[in-house]
Amino acid sequence: MVIASQPLAKFKRSLKLNMSDELSVKGHILITGGTGFVGRELSKGLAKAGYKVTTISRGESNNCNHICADLTNEETSLDLATKFSSIHTIIHCAALAHGQNPPKNHSVASFNTLICKNILKAFERHRPHWIFMSSISVYGDMHSESVLSINSSPYPVDSYGRGKVRDEKLFIANCDHLDILRLMPVYDSHNLRDIKKRVFLPKTKIKIKINPAPLYSICHIREVIIAVERCINCGSGQRIIQVGDHQPVSQNDLANWFSGRCILVPQLLLKAFIFILPNRLSFLRRISFMLKKVGLDNVYEIGYRYLD
Repeated sequence: MVIASQPLAKFKRSLKLNMSDELSVKGHILITGGTGFVGRELSKGLAKAGYKVTTISRGESNNCNHICADLTNEETSLDLATKFSSIHTIIHCAALAHGQNPPKNHSVASFNTLICKNILKAFERHRPHWIFMSSISVYGDMHSESVLSINSSPYPVDSYGRGKVRDEKLFIANCDHLDILRLMPVYDSHNLRDIKKRVFLPKTKIKIKINPAPLYSICHIREVIIAVERCINCGSGQRIIQVGDHQPVSQNDLANWFSGRCILVPQLLLKAFIFILPNRLSFLRRISFMLKKVGLDNVYEIGYRYLD
């Protein structure tokens, strides 16, 4: 089933039309969260494409163009911004991932929002092109019988998703030139963490195959790099772009990526659990959310839309 939408094709054409001699000159790009999976691969891909790339994160790196800095500290962020004068684009990847443990007195969402506020304030005078890495998690457990449209309103059901929606609004309110990339679960051959969530029972090595197999939208890291390069070469404005592989993949196919025997699980059984679980308790809501992500189709439209 092909889900590449007509809007995506129009977006590609508009990029060619909006590309000027000035924009085609390789610029200086700043990537926050440069030691994380997405930030690290973006850094390598954009440097290879001829851009000057500087990365920032709390972690150390052997990269000579890396700066170790804590972006949750407002003064550090402000001081950092004074060291740059030629930033063309800032790609904001720095964030705790779903399920990571935040520092004391923070939730994952509040920690990520604090970084967003600090980096926006620090670089507001630079007026760069901002690219914000969001997530398909903003849709929560919304589902469609076919493909969930990019025009659907976000409906997050957990703290991580609500935080991403809040951070998107922060960037929309403060950035004239902005691309928000809602990424489907990102992977490559060396990083299958988000794929395992759809194959193994939580916190176990028990592999399952669901019958009939649901379909999932996922995203190879190369699609993220391609989308970012297109955004860099696009004219000004505010856009939301959903990024993923052009073909959804079945849960059974994902299970075949990993060795070992599988336990066959009827999809009807998962649907029954989803139906009978009460939603009054938060931990039961989390279980229901997990079952929906694994047991039901999770297919999203690939494309873009301009914001008013």
